[in-house]
Amino acid sequence: MADSVTLFPNMIQPTVAVKTYASIGIKFWENQQEALNSIKEFADSWFARRQSGAQATLEAAKRISEAVTSEDMQREYQDWLKAATDRMMAEGEAFQQQITKAGAHLSATFSSAAENVKARAEAHRSDARRTS
Repeated sequence: MADSVTLFPNMIQPTVAVKTYASIGIKFWENQQEALNSIKEFADSWFARRQSGAQATLEAAKRISEAVTSEDMQREYQDWLKAATDRMMAEGEAFQQQITKAGAHLSATFSSAAENVKARAEAHRSDARRTS
């Protein structure tokens, strides 16, 4: 009767499969943390640009409304437009950097994960050959 019962401590012994895939799970959550940090950095800089743009637009609106001549109004508008265009260019550059960083990280992660799985599979096969 005792032979058919599996003791609880024996049930929680790590298996080869658990050991093999545990590192993948850990790496996944490390990558999640890195992705979240990167997204936060991007979002913070996006918010700063938006805040700066709103402030610059408010100041430009005040200067335009106080302008005496149409040339003054046009100059204020041109100055605002140049700054807005610069912010848009910075936005595009930040987005491009984010995509490039994510692509490089994703490529390295997949490459590393594939190598780890291959190495563990090889080790498991060689262990199986030795025991048989």
